[in-house]
Amino acid sequence: MIRHDSFFYSLINEYFYFYKKLNKIISDTRNQSIMENILEQYNAKLYFLQEKNVISKEQLDHFLQRGLQIIEPGSSQYNLYSLAKFLPYIIIGASKDYIDKLNIPYQATSFIAAQASPNSDRYIYKIPMKKGGGVRQLTGNKRQFGDNLFASTHKIIIGYQAILTSIYNLVQNKEQTLDWKFYANHFQQSSPDLYEDLVKLNDIYSRQIISPSFFIIVARHAQSFQRSGIIDLYLKNQITIFNQTLRKIIFLTDQSGYDYCSKVIKESDNIKYVTTGESFNIQKGLSDLKKYYKINLILNDGGRIMSNGFKENGVIAEERVTLEPYPGKEYLDFDHQDHLLKDCTLGIKGSGLDGSELNGGLLAHSIKINNEEKANVYVYPLNDTYAT
Repeated sequence: MIRHDSFFYSLINEYFYFYKKLNKIISDTRNQSIMENILEQYNAKLYFLQEKNVISKEQLDHFLQRGLQIIEPGSSQYNLYSLAKFLPYIIIGASKDYIDKLNIPYQATSFIAAQASPNSDRYIYKIPMKKGGGVRQLTGNKRQFGDNLFASTHKIIIGYQAILTSIYNLVQNKEQTLDWKFYANHFQQSSPDLYEDLVKLNDIYSRQIISPSFFIIVARHAQSFQRSGIIDLYLKNQITIFNQTLRKIIFLTDQSGYDYCSKVIKESDNIKYVTTGESFNIQKGLSDLKKYYKINLILNDGGRIMSNGFKENGVIAEERVTLEPYPGKEYLDFDHQDHLLKDCTLGIKGSGLDGSELNGGLLAHSIKINNEEKANVYVYPLNDTYAT
C-alpha cells in the first residue's frame, strides 16, 4: 500500500510539473503573440503615415530599422506579477541593437501633464508662479498612482546608466536624490507587493551595469555655474547627490565652465568634467559620454526648457509622459489667461505626426492606468548619422 501511495503521489507530482510547464509554454506563446501584435500595429501605423505622406520614406525606414523594445514584467524573465497588473508591457522606442549602434546615448525624457480644462485637447506641464512649477496642483495636490508607477519605471529602465539634469533643475531640487525611490516610496505602505516588484526590477537593471552609473549635470558655460549658485550650495553641503556614492557625477560644460567650477568642485574619482571645447556643443558632449564613459542610455530629467533645446538639436529620441485628467478649477484655472497657455503647454492633441499630442512626435504606445491616467511613449526621428 505504501509503495502504491508513493507511486500515486509521484505520478501526481509529475502531472503537476507537466501541467505547470505546459501552462508556461502556452502563456509564453500567448504573450509572444501579444508582443508581436504590438510591433505589428506600430509598423502598420508607420506604413499608413508614409502612404499619406505624413512621414517621409526615410523616416519610415528609420523607425522600422529602429524598432521597439517590449519589456514584459509578468514574463518568466522578470516574474513581476504585481507590476504586470498595471503595466503588462513597458515600451522603449528603439531596440537594444539600435541603441548599441548609436554614437551618442539614446535619450528619453519623463514628464507629467494635465488637461488644461474639462475635455480639453491641451495638456499643461506647469503652472506659473507656483512652487516647483505647480506639479502637485496638476494632480489635484496629491501624488497620482499611475504617475508614481510610470515615473519609477523610467528611472529604473531608462535611467539605470545615467540621469541627466540641467544645473538649474538640480539646484531647484537640491534636496532630492533624483532616483526611482522618490516615486516608488509612495507604494511602500499602500501597495507593498508593487513596491517589492519595483525593488526587484531595479535589482535586475542594476546587475546590467558594467561601468559606473552617473548623474550628468549640464551647465553650458561659466555663467551657468555663476547664475545657478551651485558653488555656494556645494560648499554648504546642501546638494543631496554630492553625498551619495551609488553614482558618479559628470559636469557637461564648455572650457569656461570647467575653468570656473573645477577650482572649487574639483575633479576626483566621483566627480568628472566633460568639456566640449571653447563653445558648448551638445552633440560632441554626448558623443564623448558614449565613447569614454560607455553610456548607452540616458534619462533626461532636466526640465522642459532644456529638453526642448535638446530636441531642436535632434538628440532626444523619445518622451515618456503621464497624461492626467483635469484636476479641477481650484487647482488649474487659466480663465482669461490665454497669454500664459503657450509657455505652459506640453502638447495639444492633433499636433503629433499621427495626430497625437506632441509636436513632431509619434505615439508609439499608450496604456491606461486605473482608467484615468495614460502612460504614453512618444518617439521622434533621430538623425541617422548617429547610427554607426
